[in-house]
Amino acid sequence: MKARTLEVTFNASGAAEAGARGRVVAIVDVVDSSTSAEAALAHGATAVFGAAPAGTKAPVPLEPGAVGRKAAALAAPRGTSVVVVSEPRVGTEEERRERVLPVLQALRTASVQYELVPNQGAELPGLVDVDGRVVVVVSATGGTAFDAAHAAGAAAVCFATTARVEGRTGWEVADLGVRRVLDLAEQHSADVSIVAATANSADDCLAAFELGRRVIAEGFLAR
Repeated sequence: MKARTLEVTFNASGAAEAGARGRVVAIVDVVDSSTSAEAALAHGATAVFGAAPAGTKAPVPLEPGAVGRKAAALAAPRGTSVVVVSEPRVGTEEERRERVLPVLQALRTASVQYELVPNQGAELPGLVDVDGRVVVVVSATGGTAFDAAHAAGAAAVCFATTARVEGRTGWEVADLGVRRVLDLAEQHSADVSIVAATANSADDCLAAFELGRRVIAEGFLAR
């Protein structure tokens, strides 16, 4: 049996490179998309995806419309709708709508209903009911890194964080993220890359290494 490998990498470019090798990619964006994602999952969201804002400049291919199509394909057979989470947190609905237009176009084409809300991190479930719904977080760092990994062909992409959400400590959230990553790695028989959404964030980098340490402690590299 081939030994499993684990790496910690950075930015959308690192996410894309890992995705191109068919790895399971976990995006760590502590104060932004990963925490919104974790809060949504804690309150019953069916799944959470990430996408780049419209017009994002990156050194790797991005396909936010493809993320929207994936969200629609998951929501439609379940008879549920999609929550699209967008920046800016404080701004007009029109500003948010412009940033998520490729995702919205994909949902409209698939005739899937959606609700557009501002990105509020751990406070997101207080703003919108996510139970049973699919969530797409569109953001400049974590959403873009998720999008890059997905566009490159990752076996699976998820979010993970160390941030506290309602009802769960940061340590519990970290353990849940690690379990999510390990389950995907097992499901796809794939290696793991943990991506700090931006190398400019100490929060993201430190959290990515802590999550990597916990993956090792779970015996992943000994499998």
